[in-house]
Amino acid sequence: MGGEEGESFSVAGTSASGGTLSISVPGGGSSSTAGGGGPGARTTGRKDVTVKFHLMKAQVVAHAYPRQHTLEEVKEHIACKFQVKSKFLVLRQAGAELPGHRRLEELCVSEYNVCDLELLLSEPARDENVQLNLKLYYRNLTLPDIITVRIAGEDGKPSRDVVVEIENQVITKPFVGGYINKQNNVEYHHAFTQTGPPADRLARPGTKFSRDTQTVCERTTTTTIPRCQAVQHSGLAVSERKVPDGPCRQPLPYETAQELERRKDVAGKVLLIQRNFRRVLWQRLVKKSAAEWRALQQRQQANEAGAQESKTLAHSKTAVARAYPKTNEEFDALFAQIHCWKENEMKLIREKYSGAPKIAEMNILLDKEIQLLNGVERQRRAIRREQLEEVVERQLVKISEPKRWVGYNNRVIEMETPQTQRARFLLVYYRRLKMALPPSAGGDPQEHMALLDELADVIVQENHPATEELENLLQRERKLLLCHLRTEDLSILRKRQLTLLADIIRTDPEKARERPVTKLCRKCKKLRPANAFTVHTRQRSADVCGQCTSLLGSTVDIAVYRSILRAIRRDERKRGSLASYAFIIQENDIKHIVENIWHGHSVISNDTDRADLMLPRWNVAQDWSPWNCICLTEQETRAHLKLQRLDRFYQPSVLKEIQSKHALARSVFGQLREIDQEFTESGDWWQVGLDEKLV
Repeated sequence: MGGEEGESFSVAGTSASGGTLSISVPGGGSSSTAGGGGPGARTTGRKDVTVKFHLMKAQVVAHAYPRQHTLEEVKEHIACKFQVKSKFLVLRQAGAELPGHRRLEELCVSEYNVCDLELLLSEPARDENVQLNLKLYYRNLTLPDIITVRIAGEDGKPSRDVVVEIENQVITKPFVGGYINKQNNVEYHHAFTQTGPPADRLARPGTKFSRDTQTVCERTTTTTIPRCQAVQHSGLAVSERKVPDGPCRQPLPYETAQELERRKDVAGKVLLIQRNFRRVLWQRLVKKSAAEWRALQQRQQANEAGAQESKTLAHSKTAVARAYPKTNEEFDALFAQIHCWKENEMKLIREKYSGAPKIAEMNILLDKEIQLLNGVERQRRAIRREQLEEVVERQLVKISEPKRWVGYNNRVIEMETPQTQRARFLLVYYRRLKMALPPSAGGDPQEHMALLDELADVIVQENHPATEELENLLQRERKLLLCHLRTEDLSILRKRQLTLLADIIRTDPEKARERPVTKLCRKCKKLRPANAFTVHTRQRSADVCGQCTSLLGSTVDIAVYRSILRAIRRDERKRGSLASYAFIIQENDIKHIVENIWHGHSVISNDTDRADLMLPRWNVAQDWSPWNCICLTEQETRAHLKLQRLDRFYQPSVLKEIQSKHALARSVFGQLREIDQEFTESGDWWQVGLDEKLV
C-alpha cells in the first residue's frame, strides 16, 4: 500500500461482514473515506459517493459510485451482486421510494459523501419467493485496488485526498496440465508446487531427498510397426530389391486423411449411437410412465372399490340397526324416521285436503304415529330388560378385577386393593343368590336357608344405607319359604335383593355415607345426580336430565353427526394435534354446526346428503376448530386438503361467505376456549388417542 509519508489517514470500505473496514496509520489526525473506485479516483476534482444499502434485520452493505450515476445503474450493479433481477429491487430514502432517473448527486448526501438508502424487495419478488442472500453477495464481492483516503488537516489546514494503491503480490502459478472427470465434468489441475517434508524428518541423519520422483525424463526408443505396410523408398535400385518367397501383397492406393475420415465416418457412427441411445432412454421412460399410470389406475380403482365397499357395509349396518335396534342411538334414529314420515304425511294432507276431511286425516295420522311410537317404545323396553342383567354382571366383573397398568419395560403390573377384594368376595354371593333355586323349584331348602343366613351375616358388616333394607328382604324371603310359596311369587323379591346387592358392590365403602351432589331437573322437577344431566359446549348450565331429554325424542339421526365427529378426531390424531377443540366438542355441537351454521349442504356442490358430508380443516396449517372448518363432501374434502393457496381456487364470493360462517361459529362457541383451557391445564389432554393400558 502506498501513500505520503508522515501523514495519518484512515481507509473505509466494505468488509466481509457487511460493515465498514478501517485502516489507520499513526502520525496525525484521522478522517473517514470520501469514496473509492478505479483509475478515476486519482483525479482529486471528481469525488465519488459511498452508498450504504440498509437491508432487513439491521444488515448494511456499501459501495462507491460516481456522482453522475443514476439510481437505475446503481440498482443494476447491486442486483448483479445479489444475482437477482433489478425489477425486483426497490430503493427508498427517508421512507419514500426513489425514481430510477435521479442521479446520486441529487440525493441527500452527508458531508463525507455518504448516502444512506434502503434496499427492499417488491411485491412480485415476494410472490416468487425471491430473497437477498448475503452469502451469495459476499461470494461475488471484489474489493477495489485503488481507493481514495481523506486526511484531516492539522493546525487549521484544509483536509486532503490521498490516492492509495493496494498491491496484490499473489504469485501466478503456470498451468502444468490436468484432466477432466467424464462423469461429472469436473476439471482438475496438476500442482505446480508441493509442500515439503516436515521439520522432524529433516533432522534425521542419512536421510536423502530428491526431486527425481517429480521430474519427467524424456528418451527416444525404437519400436516396430504393428503390421506390414508399403512405404516409399528411393535409395535402393530395383535390381537390389529382394522379393521374399511365397505370396506377396500388393500395396493399396494412397488414401488421404479426408478420404480416411470420410470412410471411417466417426461422426456419423457417434450420431447413430446417440440417436439409438436416446431412443432406448425414451422407450424406458415410456415403459416407466406406463407402469406408473397402470399402478395409479389400479390404486384409484382399489380406492373407489374400498369406498364403495365401506358405503355398502355402512348401509347394511344401518339397515340391520333399523330392523333390530339395540342401542339408544338406534332407537333415536327410529324416532327421527317417524318424525320425518309424519312431516311428509302432514305436507301431503295440507296439499290435498281442507276443512273436515283435513281434520279426519290428521286424526288418522295421529293414531298411526301413536301406534308406531308405542311399538318402538315396547321394543326398547324389552331390549333394556334383556340387557340389564348383562350390563350389571359386566360392571361387577370390571369392579372386581385388579388394577392394571404398563410399567417398566412394557410389563403389565397388577395390584389388588381392598375394594377389589371386597367386590370379588361379594360377587361370589351375588352369583350364588342369582343361581339359587327355591325349594318349590326343586332346590334343597336347607342349602337355600343356609345361603340366606350366610349372606345376612356378610351384609351386616357392610357400611351402606341399603344393608338394612336388604337384610329385611332376606328375612322376608326366609319367612315366605316356610310358607312353601311358588317360584313365580318370589321372583319380584329376588330381583329387588339382587338390585340392592349390586348397588352395595358398586359403592365404595369409604364414600358410602357421603351425600351425592344432586340438581333439580327443570322438566321433571326431580333431584337427580349431577352425572345424569346432558352437557354440551354451547349451554351455560345443565338443567335437563338425560331421561327427560330421551323422552323428548330426537328428530334427527344423531349417528350421522357422530360419524362426522369421529372422522374429525381421526384426522386430528393423524396430524398429531391432540390438544385440538375436536376432542372437547360433542355430537350435538356437530349437529348445530352442520344444520344452523352451514345449513346442511356443501359449500361447493350444495349436496344435502348428511351421510356424505364432512367438516375438514379450512386452513390445513392450523388446528381444527368450529371457526376453522368447511362443510364439503368426501371427494371435495380430498381435493381441498391438497390446496396450498386457497384464494387461487375459491371465488371471492365463496371466500366472503366462508368468513361470515366462521365469524358466526366464533360467536356461538365463544366459551369453548375457556373449556379448552381448563381441559389443557388439568393434564387430561395427553390421554386422548392413547391406548387404554398406557398411563
